[in-house]
Amino acid sequence: MLNTNPKPRRPKRKRKHHISCYLDDKEYIAYRDKRSKTYYNQSEYIRKCVLDKKITVIPGIRDLIINLKRIGNNLNQLTHKVNLGEVTILGDNLEEIEDDLSIVWKGLSKVIKKVR
Repeated sequence: MLNTNPKPRRPKRKRKHHISCYLDDKEYIAYRDKRSKTYYNQSEYIRKCVLDKKITVIPGIRDLIINLKRIGNNLNQLTHKVNLGEVTILGDNLEEIEDDLSIVWKGLSKVIKKVR
């Protein structure tokens, strides 16, 4: 019996060379500490190091990103409920989101002052 619906092929990888290396404890701790200060995954971080690209560390940015994602999630949930007709009065919810955004903007101002 022939399979008339073959499995779709994955697109070819842009980066096809895989590397790995071993680090001693001191090297690994240094690598982990430096990378943890960024928002890059392992591959992105190593690529930037190899290509001599500048890695900018902004203290406090991780918390701001988490808060912004949380606020975005709240807005999406609220929008979904409005579209379903489950929520008709938005006053309290919007005030809550506005307060959250105000807190994030204050945090962003502090981060920008640290970077300058």
